[in-house]
Amino acid sequence: MMSKMENRLVLILTVFFNFYFLLAIAAQIFLFFLMTKCKVKSLKDMKIYLLNILALQFVSTVSAYMMQCRVVPSSETMALLCYGPCKYFGTVPCQIIFHLLETSLIACATSLIIAFYYRYEILTTNSFTRTAHYKQLVISYFVPLVFLVFEVLSPSDLTKVANELTLLHPNYDIENYVILGYSEVKSVFASIQTILMMLGAYGTPLIAFLFRRKIMKILNSTKSYHAEKIEQTKSMIQVFYLQNPSIRTTEFQGLTLQTLLPLFCYCPGFTYYIYAQYTESSNQIAEFAVSPFGFIYTIFDPLLTIYYVLPYRRTFKSLFVKQNSVSTATAFHSEITRRII
Repeated sequence: MMSKMENRLVLILTVFFNFYFLLAIAAQIFLFFLMTKCKVKSLKDMKIYLLNILALQFVSTVSAYMMQCRVVPSSETMALLCYGPCKYFGTVPCQIIFHLLETSLIACATSLIIAFYYRYEILTTNSFTRTAHYKQLVISYFVPLVFLVFEVLSPSDLTKVANELTLLHPNYDIENYVILGYSEVKSVFASIQTILMMLGAYGTPLIAFLFRRKIMKILNSTKSYHAEKIEQTKSMIQVFYLQNPSIRTTEFQGLTLQTLLPLFCYCPGFTYYIYAQYTESSNQIAEFAVSPFGFIYTIFDPLLTIYYVLPYRRTFKSLFVKQNSVSTATAFHSEITRRII
């Protein structure tokens, strides 16, 4: 039976995941709508990368909602306690959904890097064919597929996982969860899987920052490259200047936020997992608190794309401007009709 504390934490996490699911799916659907509505030719190739990321985010969102899990690490095992709708379907469906979730999150990270690389390439390459775009997308799935292979091959004796979980945390209620996890986290396969996760969590922001720096360097040296490509890239990156009497600061908000987002979303949960595993310490509140961090990326990234990709933002504004114009015209017509009558 759940303790009062665990019951409250489960309730909070359940409420969070319901709001998360609605917000994330709404943001993704609205971005997809704007992508189909916006007919700007300069974004034709960029849509390939955005659709790829959007599809991965959709898979991540649905999988995270179905799982609603928290991680309980220890020195020898890693338990995953699932409280979401997938628990009604049994252990095997939960395992499949878990593999989809982990792989899609890793794929989101590699796809972000490929998208940054594309933005850099359109400034430095004279010819960039549609075939080249698809080759890059195929390459971006190499790391997630390798990760999936090692994840599946990692030892996962669920009986051993459950026994150690009960031994280390006798006050945890495990009857209301589906228990997944790994029984030997220090095995070769599990260690490689952890290294790949570490590269995804910490490597993605670093590589994105590297490309951001290169892109900004090119945009600030406009004479060396074709002006049309500069404008094309600037249409995908919102740039503005803060004026100060003594100092002029340039903030490239769009790229900066897209770079920092994985850092804030992916790193806290993984850092806690590594810390708890190697210090052999665990905290129930921390387990619940860090669980959602890796998923909120799928809410904010579509919103950042809508705001900082200028053609999409203009399309978004035009929808409301048209509605406001129609509403104003209707109100004016009603007022004239009322006065005549």
